[in-house]
Amino acid sequence: MDTNPHTPPQPAEATTNSPTLWTADDVARYVGCSVRQIRNFRYAGMPTIKFRNLIRFEPETVRGWLREQVG
Repeated sequence: MDTNPHTPPQPAEATTNSPTLWTADDVARYVGCSVRQIRNFRYAGMPTIKFRNLIRFEPETVRGWLREQVG
């Protein structure tokens, strides 16, 4: 084990069960539209997660919301 006090701690390994949140850019790439359109989707009710001033999206929730809009 490295005990050098100047070595920053390593992040914990991400597990396959850990959720990955999307940014508006990620959602726009997934949908194939602009970030401005994603903003319009948010105002129309697309679910988001807000953490302080950050807006994130859960991929499965986005997919479900999009399916509801099409159907």
